[in-house]
Amino acid sequence: MANILPVSQSDIAFDPETVSILSNAFDDAWERIKLSGSHFAKPAYANAMREVIAKHIIDVAQGGERDRGKLSESAIQFLAANYRM
Repeated sequence: MANILPVSQSDIAFDPETVSILSNAFDDAWERIKLSGSHFAKPAYANAMREVIAKHIIDVAQGGERDRGKLSESAIQFLAANYRM
């Protein structure tokens, strides 16, 4: 089972609509990663990479971004820029 890093509720507070946007952005980003055939989607890396993109999307949203496409694209770009196979 994957370890999930704790997040204090005082650190993050999003309304239900925003949570839906973030969730959909995450799903979009992960689907694109899987469809690309990336090594990041392989079982050995998937849990860690999913956590990386989720945390990135949350960080960007904390800065005010609410566009699903921009959040998804930002996560993919972050992964590509910071992690190599």
